[in-house]
Amino acid sequence: MSQVTHGGRALRFAREHNISYRDVLDFSANINPLGPSPRAMQAVILELERIRVYPDEYAMGLIRALADRLNIACEGILPGNGATELLYFWLRTVRPRTATLVVPTFTEYRKALESVGTQIQTVELRSENHFRLRPIETDADLVIVTNPNNPAGAYAPPEEMCDWISRFKSSTQVFIDEAFVEFTGQPSLARYVDRFPNLWVLRSMTKFYALPGLRLGYLVGSATRALGERREPWQVNILAEAAGIASLEDGDHEEATMQLIQRERIWFWKQLQTISRIRAFPTSANFFLVQSDEEKTLDRLLRSLSQDNILVRDCRSTEGLHGFYFRFAIKTRSENERLLHHLRSL
Repeated sequence: MSQVTHGGRALRFAREHNISYRDVLDFSANINPLGPSPRAMQAVILELERIRVYPDEYAMGLIRALADRLNIACEGILPGNGATELLYFWLRTVRPRTATLVVPTFTEYRKALESVGTQIQTVELRSENHFRLRPIETDADLVIVTNPNNPAGAYAPPEEMCDWISRFKSSTQVFIDEAFVEFTGQPSLARYVDRFPNLWVLRSMTKFYALPGLRLGYLVGSATRALGERREPWQVNILAEAAGIASLEDGDHEEATMQLIQRERIWFWKQLQTISRIRAFPTSANFFLVQSDEEKTLDRLLRSLSQDNILVRDCRSTEGLHGFYFRFAIKTRSENERLLHHLRSL
């Protein structure tokens, strides 16, 4: 069975099976099941006429909205065309010689580090400890970690993270990916970048705000002004900026999202405990990492799901996972029950 490095392959699956993407139930991408904010959708429609002009070179409207939300200075925020684009830009600008990568993690990190010739060492989180972050020692120029962990969903709160960061030398850059932190209901580490000049916090607006097709993310750090001076212009298009600002203003949609995720996370966790051939790991995010007892169990599940036009993330190619793992997003109750039916049939 072919291995993939990303979820979110609904369009490709639909094309290969000659069906509409609307007929694909994609649990492989961890996107808000409620979709984009209605305000964001309306903002995109209202801004369509402006696509004939160049966007704001630096997306200052979005920066101001993010600064208000995070209660930090505008100078500390660098928006971009998705979190992954910002990761590659940061690495090719900073060019660390050595890096410690905490795994399991988002597969793009190794590819990005290798693209700039960085020497990589890894630190593995332990399945017996539910992949929770642990203290590490390193002399590397850079440490990269996801919090909540992707793909495991384990989360370390701000107080614990500050203690973890303080153990590194000031010359070691600490790069923390918070792509899913909104789903935890906890605050971002962005407020601590002045306390830790070596701290960089990467944020995504494609997951919680359900804007993956528009590509929108931002980087927070005390040295982003200098970084921005080496930035290519027009990284955020007009429609993405409008949708991002409107999403931040829609508190009702955010509250509805949190209520749904919290309710379904508890419900799904209880259901998973009743299935003997799999082991689910506790999560603080909007997805579950699950281990199958045998490879043939996972292969059988993936075939069954594919026949029903359902996608999950096959994690056998994920560095730091030893076994037969898959990951799936938390969606609405009816969608979750459809996936659960296949899991119960193992």
